[in-house]
Amino acid sequence: MNAIQDQNLSAPQLIQLTQAMLAVAQVDGIHPAEAALIGQFYESSRTADMPSTASVLSGSHAFDAQAMAGCPASVADTLVLMCLMTGHADGHLSAEERAMVKSFATALGVDAARFDALLGQVRDELIGAISHLPDAGSVANVVHELTATD
Repeated sequence: MNAIQDQNLSAPQLIQLTQAMLAVAQVDGIHPAEAALIGQFYESSRTADMPSTASVLSGSHAFDAQAMAGCPASVADTLVLMCLMTGHADGHLSAEERAMVKSFATALGVDAARFDALLGQVRDELIGAISHLPDAGSVANVVHELTATD
């Protein structure tokens, strides 16, 4: 999933989005898969005049939803999608991670129906990524785990 494809996010938006992803990862301790996703996202998006990846990932600045208030709906959707992907990166979106992403969504004007649609999109992408595997039983178990958190 490339949630930022065809978007022109400003440097402050990219930094805030990365900080939001980091906040979600910190809920239950940053898993290496979460750190990798966040690092790859930021590094692939940053320009030379932006803070280094290490600086942003240091966690010295917290996500500020008010700084993103009034952003276009597409930017809010991207933030929610990337935060949900971060929560799922360690194999399980915890209730606490989901609640945090939901609070970000609410602060950015994403209503409950849209949040649920974005969550479904992330789950569909994750299922699609493993659906080609030959072990159908394992795929079915993952699908069950993804849908059991509702």
